[in-house]
Amino acid sequence: METIRFADPAFLYLLAAVPLVFLLFLLAHRKRMNALDRMGVMDTMNGFSRGTLRGSIKREGLFAALALLFFIVALSKPQAGTRLEPVTITGSDIYIAIDLSQSMKAEDIKPNRLERAKIDALELIESLQGDRAGIIFFAGDAFVQCPLTSDYDALTTVINSLTIETAVSSGTSLAAPLDLVMNVFKPEEDRYAVLLLLTDGENTGSDPEKTVRELANRDIKVFCIGIGTKTGAPIPVFDENGKRTGFKKDQQGKVVISQLDDYLLRNIAEQTRGEYFKTTDTFDEIRRFISALETLKKREYETKRYTVYEERFQIPLALGILFMVLYALTTVRLRREEQ
Repeated sequence: METIRFADPAFLYLLAAVPLVFLLFLLAHRKRMNALDRMGVMDTMNGFSRGTLRGSIKREGLFAALALLFFIVALSKPQAGTRLEPVTITGSDIYIAIDLSQSMKAEDIKPNRLERAKIDALELIESLQGDRAGIIFFAGDAFVQCPLTSDYDALTTVINSLTIETAVSSGTSLAAPLDLVMNVFKPEEDRYAVLLLLTDGENTGSDPEKTVRELANRDIKVFCIGIGTKTGAPIPVFDENGKRTGFKKDQQGKVVISQLDDYLLRNIAEQTRGEYFKTTDTFDEIRRFISALETLKKREYETKRYTVYEERFQIPLALGILFMVLYALTTVRLRREEQ
């Protein structure tokens, strides 16, 4: 026997109105019968026709109540029986590389560059559908914090664990995350591989030109989001209790102003057939990245079979229409008899 379920069961609460509607019809019809008695119409009818009229009046209310009942059941979307449908899951392999150098503490992007990187990363993870993603942290060096996975909750937990105190490494090597993805991606995965750099672009390490060429040859696409402004901002310094004690200074004692350096980021993106985006006040950089991502080749990860319930709302809907027709016919007949 098929099990019946309802996709929108909240509509079933409306069934409580069905007996009320029937009762209102009975009260209204009793009023009509009393009116006919006062007019003397009922005295001119024989017993059979009188009984037929009363029965028709009751049927009118019953048909209206039943029509309402079945329409409510149809609205609740009854479902019975199931079938299995195969669904192929496709997507890209995306490593999100987040810059943890001290310059990411700068506050030219509110509340600061690192927090903006977190916001972008979380928005991306929330928007993924079928893609696998991983997390890379880098500064002077790079390491995989979370390997590729479709467990988006785990990725979110990793991102949320970042705090301003996390950005303590000195120096930024843009070559480090590029070299790392060269090793973590297998050659057969290259055409589905994507690296997203979230960084202010300040590079104090070696020139990554050689690695960029290798990435381009392997068809690993690198997208870059430049976090910061050309005007720049000083880099706050905090004590062990998280209290700001001043700003970072150079050897001459001058406050260091960290600025967005997007020249290298644009070059990396262009050579690897990726794209460069700059953070904006409208927070649209991730939406633009996702739009670009949708145009890339997708790999088939797996095919799953999902249970799909068969819709059965057509049956109560048809019954509701049937009783509405019977109600209309009964109403017309009653009007004729009353005349």
